[in-house]
Amino acid sequence: MRVLQILPELNIGGVEKGTVELAKYLALHGHYPIVISNGGRLVRELQEYGIKHYILPVHKKSPLSLLLVPRIVKILRKEQVDIVHARSRVPAIVGYLAFKRYFQNLNLVKISTFVPSFVTTAHGYYRKHIFSKIMTKGKIVICPSQIIAKHMHRDFGFPMERIRIIPRGVNLREYRFVSPQDRDWRHPIIATIGRLSPTKGQDIFLRAFREVLKIKPFARAWIIGSPSSGKEDYLSELELIVKRYGLENAVEFLGHRYDIADLLAKINILVQASRIPESFGRSIIEAQARGVYTVATDLGGFREVIHNGRTGFLFPAEDEKALGRTLVSILKNPSGYEEIAIRARRQVEEKFDQEKIHTQIVNVYREVGETLSILFVKLTALGDAVLSIPSIRAIKKRFPKSRVYLLTSDKVAVIFKNCPYIDGLLIYPLKFKYLYIPKFVRKIKQLAPEISFDLQNNKLSRILTFFSGIYQRYGFVKGKLDFVVNKKVNLPKFPLPPVDQQLLLLSKMGIRNVNKDLELWVEEEDLKRAEEFLNAYWVSRKQKLVGINISCSEKWKSKQWPPEKIIQFIDRIAKLSLRVIIFGTPEHLPLSIKIVKTCSAKPINAVGKTDLGLLLGLISKCAVLITTDSAPLHIAAGLKIPVLALFGPTDPRRHLPPGEDVYFIWKRKTCSPCYKYQCHKKKSCMEEIGVEEVEEKVLEILKFHTH
Repeated sequence: MRVLQILPELNIGGVEKGTVELAKYLALHGHYPIVISNGGRLVRELQEYGIKHYILPVHKKSPLSLLLVPRIVKILRKEQVDIVHARSRVPAIVGYLAFKRYFQNLNLVKISTFVPSFVTTAHGYYRKHIFSKIMTKGKIVICPSQIIAKHMHRDFGFPMERIRIIPRGVNLREYRFVSPQDRDWRHPIIATIGRLSPTKGQDIFLRAFREVLKIKPFARAWIIGSPSSGKEDYLSELELIVKRYGLENAVEFLGHRYDIADLLAKINILVQASRIPESFGRSIIEAQARGVYTVATDLGGFREVIHNGRTGFLFPAEDEKALGRTLVSILKNPSGYEEIAIRARRQVEEKFDQEKIHTQIVNVYREVGETLSILFVKLTALGDAVLSIPSIRAIKKRFPKSRVYLLTSDKVAVIFKNCPYIDGLLIYPLKFKYLYIPKFVRKIKQLAPEISFDLQNNKLSRILTFFSGIYQRYGFVKGKLDFVVNKKVNLPKFPLPPVDQQLLLLSKMGIRNVNKDLELWVEEEDLKRAEEFLNAYWVSRKQKLVGINISCSEKWKSKQWPPEKIIQFIDRIAKLSLRVIIFGTPEHLPLSIKIVKTCSAKPINAVGKTDLGLLLGLISKCAVLITTDSAPLHIAAGLKIPVLALFGPTDPRRHLPPGEDVYFIWKRKTCSPCYKYQCHKKKSCMEEIGVEEVEEKVLEILKFHTH
């Protein structure tokens, strides 16, 4: 893997040290690490390992930092980066924008082996601020502790299933255990480690240290660390406290040190007196590895590395008296707490061994690299929804480890409920549909799809996919917000079957020779309901059931086969001992009543009496279905039920679903296909379709499927 880590600088701090250590680990284990930062003292360590480092001013909190994006894109392309791992907010912003542009132009043949991914590590508590939300852009967010994971979930709405808790680690070869019994308790050293800042509580530590001197006059206090930028005055404040309490001979300011492991061999007790919750506590686990007693405030991530009285000691935040009492208690009987030091070391070996931690991070890289997340959008039109199945199946076959999601409407969601090619279903309510855009943009973002296939191609689908931040957005050029589609496909001017048309989007990815068969899955409960429905009409299992869809869209009156012909057909077919069931929408209930009353052979009237699940169950019981160019045509094809489609104003070459059991009659006139909603001719093309030829075709189909 080619892993790029991006962070502000490589000077002091646990983040910086962790970045360098991970880069070294990657280099030693056959990977290709790269680092982008503004430089610093630790760059030399990278160079010693031959690790490539790019110096860019990614530390500046300025809008001008956005000018770095094109330069980072060039680096990503040049290095052919697989993983971009952002470790701070400003680098995450420019890194994410660069990665997004990089991914948009990737050849997806490469993705079939490894999915380039953007990962973040939330190293601390971030204010609930739009600037901080950039850390949720990671496909996976790594958190060093449970408390930071809860913070990212609670305050930023980031899903827990995309969080991996991986603490910081300790190189146990460098931090060997030194028993408390082997330390000098006559001249004990009490230390605190960290950047000098009021939040770190070094002033609390100094005031508590006065209690130590009352029982150990030769004790010394070490303050290890240097002030961060803008906090230089705090060092002066600490020096003033030392003078005020007459601690000049007992307190040393050691500044920033690179020999922490050596210093910990001399330290008796490490104190972390932070005023605010910390994300973790790297210096604590380093001290525990070395056999040093650890004392920290009862806040944040400290609670996850110190179990009070078992692996260390906790005291209430900003309570210098409680801290003083704890230190005095340890110093009065240091050997009595040795079991605590042993348990702490054992905990570090089990949970915080650097080798194990780095392995976990690499496993996260592999996890995101093996999983492509894809969103299909098909919101309306039941028939077209069925036609989307071959595309979804083809993607799942090409990328078997992918996570495939479908955004569909509440009107058609039932047909996808048992689809084995879909890992998640988002059901969009079409009533007041534009009101739900913000809610569903958030839902899509939580799934983090890298690719979307817009099979709807309307304004709503365009808005949803664009604002969800999907890297590659495939769609047809339809003149509806086409500018938000970054992977455009032009529709051909010649007639193309519907499934072939949808598969054009996949061909843009290089996916061809796709199985075009439709599929549908009927719930057992719906099959049972269908049987109960038919039993009520005394339909025996030996009788063959002929289904007729009498309806079409109210808008498409030109598609309607005349009711008088339907009546004639029912009476003719009933003479052959075939039972007839008619289907239709509630709008066609009056027409169905008229048909039933007029027919000599009374058909089963299911018009307006079915929900979608029951409709699927009933059609699956038919020996053959006769229908116009409408949704039941595609349902029957998906259920592998022989279907005879009656075409007139529309072109079967554009609308006929694939399948061996799909048949059609098309009365083509000089004006067809006209695609007009209403026909004003004396005799429409649908009227040209004769009852006898429909009967003849139906009998031919039944005979063929009987044998």
